[in-house]
Amino acid sequence: MPDKLSAVVDMGLNLSEMPVVGPISAGHLRTYIEASTPPAPQIGQIETMLAKLSIALPKKQVSDQEAGERLDLYWQALRGHALPDLQQAFMVLLRTCRFFPTIAEIEDAVKAIRGPRARRLSAARLLLLKHEREWKPTGEILTSEEARQLGGILALPLASAADQG
Repeated sequence: MPDKLSAVVDMGLNLSEMPVVGPISAGHLRTYIEASTPPAPQIGQIETMLAKLSIALPKKQVSDQEAGERLDLYWQALRGHALPDLQQAFMVLLRTCRFFPTIAEIEDAVKAIRGPRARRLSAARLLLLKHEREWKPTGEILTSEEARQLGGILALPLASAADQG
């Protein structure tokens, strides 16, 4: 997305304050929106993140069965988040937690990370919506008769140049 359009997206404007962008900017917005759906995590990825946290942070000893059930609970609770958000949240938790985090602590960390990305995506969608509702081409479109007349006018100098060459 071009810098100028990116700056408009980041301004935090509401719909009525947003400018109406043209078709080229709308194309950039569509591309950004389509590319902004991050991948969902797989259970193995969440398991790896939790395993790294369990190595780094103190936790109570649990049986293999309880560890499996705990993994399933964490998976059920966290699988709806985007993978990049979870990965960033786990890095924050690794640096800030003194003990193994609860699901609620992980959710809070994800919210703090997801917020700016979600706001930016929402602003891009609103800007595209405003374009679709309000953009009108500038100037008048030529009628077929006007296009034929213009073609005749442009053809004369071209024909003269070809005759001279």
